[in-house]
Amino acid sequence: MKIIQLSNGEFSSENAPKAQLDDGSFCIPQHYLKYRHTLASVEELILKVDYSDRYPIFVSQDNQGIYLQVGIIGADNYKSSNYQSSPVAQANSNGQSLSENHNNTSVVSAIKDKNLKIMYGRKWRVEPKLPSAEIIQTAFLAIKKVREHEVRELFRLTAFNKITTPLNSHHDVTMLINSKELKSKDVELSWSELQQELDSLCYEQATFHLVNIENRHEKYWLVELEVLIAPDSQLEELQADQLIVLIVNKLTFNEVCYQLMAELIRLSDRHVDEHFTFSQVARFSQQNDIKAIAKISANTRELHKSEEKADFEKDWRNENYQVDLTRVPQLNTGVFSERIRGILNSFNGIEGILPENT
Repeated sequence: MKIIQLSNGEFSSENAPKAQLDDGSFCIPQHYLKYRHTLASVEELILKVDYSDRYPIFVSQDNQGIYLQVGIIGADNYKSSNYQSSPVAQANSNGQSLSENHNNTSVVSAIKDKNLKIMYGRKWRVEPKLPSAEIIQTAFLAIKKVREHEVRELFRLTAFNKITTPLNSHHDVTMLINSKELKSKDVELSWSELQQELDSLCYEQATFHLVNIENRHEKYWLVELEVLIAPDSQLEELQADQLIVLIVNKLTFNEVCYQLMAELIRLSDRHVDEHFTFSQVARFSQQNDIKAIAKISANTRELHKSEEKADFEKDWRNENYQVDLTRVPQLNTGVFSERIRGILNSFNGIEGILPENT
């Protein structure tokens, strides 16, 4: 019997169930394994991950344990020369770029910063007992969130004689919660008024031209935007003349901006879905047959439910319980802990392991 070899950091209990693969070989499904990951074993897993050289995944260790961290290699979004020089293809209300109006010599032409900079996302902790698949998913999510951070910084609005990034992740929360002007005025706009507002937006080197507005069932609007993008744009998920369709509840600039941001994040996430690979397989691609995935799940979830696996199942469930114990948060005394206890006590009959008192 050919059995797929386990990776470093993975261990099998005696008599663990095995599932047969399409090629006739066998493997032990991940939920029947034990895990004791080390820095070296996590590095081996991440070596099999591929996405983009612009987003290297670091595996490091500190006093709190192992963590993943994604780097971002690119131009500094807030460097003054780079920040002030967008967009290279600012569109006017007729959809024609300013660069086209001046024989491709744009008044607002952006000189691409050749000096690249590396920046780092947040640390994503990896527990030694975390299943290998969840470590891969952690890397997948870390890349998505780093990219979302970039998307928010590249979304720029010219307002109050300045270029701003109103949807970035760095705004001062104290100033926001104390602002008397934070609530949107919700002013509905005409087609030309909306385009005029859109002319103040750019996304990296892309701008947006309003193609169509359609009111549906008097409940929402369909807004179609054409993407006008420079040839040297670094946004791989956007293409020249791409059409973006938004569904908005109100025809206001505020609503369009928020829905546009949501769509830009979705496009970024979809790019990761299709290009993030593990062992050269696009694990999260939407090209994967959902019923094939369901079949694998259905055929492997209950392999332990047989008389000959009774002893294994007992040990396996106990091991899972011990792992769950390591993840239970602790509560101390104080206002915060009392609030959490109050929330938990408001539910009747919660199963699982409740937080412990320190």
